[in-house]
Amino acid sequence: MEKLLRIYLTVLILFIYLPIFSLTVFSFNSGGLTFPFKELSLEWYVKLLQSPKLMEAVYRSLKLALVTMILTTVLSFMTAYALRERFRGRLFIFYLFILGIVIPGITYGLGTALFYQTLGIKKSLWAALPVHVIWTLPFGILIMLAGFDPKIQTYEAAAKTLGGNNWAIFREILLPLLFPTILGTALFAFTLSYNESERGIFLLGTDNTIPAEILAQLSARATPELYALGTLSTVFSILLLGLTGWLVLRKS
Repeated sequence: MEKLLRIYLTVLILFIYLPIFSLTVFSFNSGGLTFPFKELSLEWYVKLLQSPKLMEAVYRSLKLALVTMILTTVLSFMTAYALRERFRGRLFIFYLFILGIVIPGITYGLGTALFYQTLGIKKSLWAALPVHVIWTLPFGILIMLAGFDPKIQTYEAAAKTLGGNNWAIFREILLPLLFPTILGTALFAFTLSYNESERGIFLLGTDNTIPAEILAQLSARATPELYALGTLSTVFSILLLGLTGWLVLRKS
């Protein structure tokens, strides 16, 4: 049984990481996407930086992800702050927010596009912003709720007894204690938004983000520049997620 589990684990790891490994290897292959492997080269990374379409898509993705990150962090903190108190309908409100995770992305994106069409809202980068926030917000709330230690309320009560107002309590107690969690929430929201494709693809119009631009170019022909872009995006996402995990674990 143990041997079968090891085989299963090996196959699973290869299935997950082999495509990423091959993507990275070919991005450094001067011969492009074909065997045999010629020689190590940064040619495709240079061409990536010289590609106006891809670099504009990177800029749009970063811009949208940054705004999504800010909104998600603020809303997650406010929601988690309210949900830590026990009140009638608390669980219903909690699950209402978490629904954003389980709703199929394609379905939600298409439904939003049809709704925008009814209202006469044109497709653009910012038309996709509410969809990105709805996708990232449930994850942000879960991370923030995990960071609200029950002892924090004791510290808040003590501060109020000593005459502290709400702003002083937030600045001197909540913010320092929750800073790693807030930063982790922000980084996770940024990563999710930066890599989001399903929910926003129907809303962007010509303002393609990185995932949408890659899908558009792949429908014609895969190019080595896309492999270079995929490698950089993967490394960037892994670093952000690693930093997020470290901050959350450090807090706990």
